[in-house]
Amino acid sequence: MKTPAKYFLSTTFLFLQISLLSQIVNIEERRVTGTNDSTYWYGSAQLGANVSKVKEQVLQLNYTAQVQYKRGKSLTLLLVNGNFLRAGDENFDEKAFAHLRYNYKIVDKLSTETFAQVQYNKLLLIESRTLVGTGLRYRLLKSKDGKQRVYGGLAYLYEHTRFLEGGGTENWNRLSSYISFTFRPGEGVKLINTTYYQPSFSDFGNYRFASESRVSSPLGKKLSLFTNFTFTIDESLPSDAPTSTYRWLNGLTYRF
Repeated sequence: MKTPAKYFLSTTFLFLQISLLSQIVNIEERRVTGTNDSTYWYGSAQLGANVSKVKEQVLQLNYTAQVQYKRGKSLTLLLVNGNFLRAGDENFDEKAFAHLRYNYKIVDKLSTETFAQVQYNKLLLIESRTLVGTGLRYRLLKSKDGKQRVYGGLAYLYEHTRFLEGGGTENWNRLSSYISFTFRPGEGVKLINTTYYQPSFSDFGNYRFASESRVSSPLGKKLSLFTNFTFTIDESLPSDAPTSTYRWLNGLTYRF
C-alpha cells in the first residue's frame, strides 16, 4: 500500500573542512533504513554558501541532493553533489558527481546492485570519469534489535577516465569491494564506517582505497552533532595529482 511521500530538508552549518572529498562515493551513509513502508519516497537537499575577505575575496559553494524510491524488493537511489572554492582570481576546488544505484533483494540477506556514476574533479586532474558496474551485497551481521549491522559488497565495474592537462584517456576493468558497519552504542548515537578497495584486474598496483567514518549524536529532538573523517588513496591519477587525500568535517544538522 502506498504511503504519503516523505521529504525533509537538512541544513548543516558550523563546519570545518580540511583537504578534499574522495572520488569514491560512500553509498552506505546515504541509504535510508528504519521504515516498514512497502512503498515510499525519500528526498533531501543541502545547499551552502560562504563569502569572506581579508586580502582577497573567498567564495565557497556546495550542494548535495538525494532522492530514494523503494517499492517491495526494489530500491533506487540518486545522489548529486558539487563543490566550488574560489579565492581572488584563482579557482582552488571544482568538483561534482552524480550517482545512480539500483538494488533488488534476492533473499533476506542478499541483494544485487547495479550502478552508474559520472564525475569531475579539477584538483585531481579528472576532466570526466564515467563508470558502470554490477555486483552483490550481503548482510554479514544484524543484531536482534536491528541497530547493529555489517554488510559486504563485491562488484565488477568498468571505468572510462579522461584527464586534464594532456593526461590522456584511460579505460579500466576493476574489482569493487567494500565492507560497512553501523553501530548504535547509545540512545540516538550512531557510528557508520565504510571501507572500499577497487583494484584494476590487470594491475593490482593501480587501485583506489577509501575509508569513511561518521559519528553523530543528538543534542535535542531536531538538532544533532556530527563528525566525519575520510581518507583516500588513488593510484590511477596522473603524477601531478595528489595520490592521498583526507577530509575532516564537523558540524550541526537541524532537521525540520
